Amino acid sequence: MLYDTHCHLDMLTEKDATIAIIEAQKVGVKEAISCSTSFASNQKNISLAEKNIGINAAIGIYPIDALELNEEELNKAFDYFSKNLNKASAIGEVGLDYKLSKDKEEREKQRIIFERFLTLAQKNSKPVIIHSRYAQTQVLDVLSTFNLKKVILHSFVDSEKLMKQATDKGYYISAGCNVLYNSEVEKRVAEFSLDFLLFETDSPIRFNGEMNIPKKILQIAQKTAELKKLSYEEVEEQVEKNYLKIFKK
Repeated sequence: MLYDTHCHLDMLTEKDATIAIIEAQKVGVKEAISCSTSFASNQKNISLAEKNIGINAAIGIYPIDALELNEEELNKAFDYFSKNLNKASAIGEVGLDYKLSKDKEEREKQRIIFERFLTLAQKNSKPVIIHSRYAQTQVLDVLSTFNLKKVILHSFVDSEKLMKQATDKGYYISAGCNVLYNSEVEKRVAEFSLDFLLFETDSPIRFNGEMNIPKKILQIAQKTAELKKLSYEEVEEQVEKNYLKIFKK
């Protein structure tokens, strides 16, 4: 079976989210992890997970959204996370975003919040799904101070060197629809260890002019098999093992 380890089904209507996971399951995508961004999206993702077999919630706050919260609001949010973590399969989407935040104080606040999420993950042995746009080195630096193995680095495919550093620590990398269109990403995925690979769509975010949906995981898996000169079955089997090791053990 296949799995979408990073999407945002809460951005769809409840009806469309249900349709999306049913269509995905028809092509062999058994489950999708719907990541939270704003505080409100956490409640919607938990509700979607409770109502739909195959949708699992990840709870957290996107690093840019987190900047909008004051200390009191952050404490309230983390109290909510602690109380509802049993309803979620992972913590995410959390991390650092230095593209949209160039101010030193904002970056420091992002780091502090990120560390709070990592502490929560470590304390509760939860997988953590990490955003690292323009901050991949910094994310690895922060992770080095924690003892976390169930780490999924979202779309972490920009640097072969950093990808190697991540796998040396036992972290997993999720590749998305850019593997279908970007020749540089194709090369890096072709050479990357299958033992640490996962797939994602980031749906319903648009990519290359099209809205992504979880069933596109099938195309990503097929393309990966082609790039690695392996059978589709070999890729499917190993990536499923990776997913189950993180989310089911």
